[in-house]
Amino acid sequence: MQILGIILVIYGAFCIAALLLRFPFVYNNGKAKLFIKMMGKTGFDILILVFGLAALIGGILILS
Repeated sequence: MQILGIILVIYGAFCIAALLLRFPFVYNNGKAKLFIKMMGKTGFDILILVFGLAALIGGILILS
């Protein structure tokens, strides 16, 4: 379970960093463009934030 917790913390940190730094490879791929078209830019940002926080919190809970 330790490995899963570490992976979730890294994934959550990456999602939040991608949201804050607006990595082009996250926002310019086909699936992301589809989500942005459906939900709008703000909705996509909220989706990334929710996934990032959920992974980060879940990883921290697993590790503790």
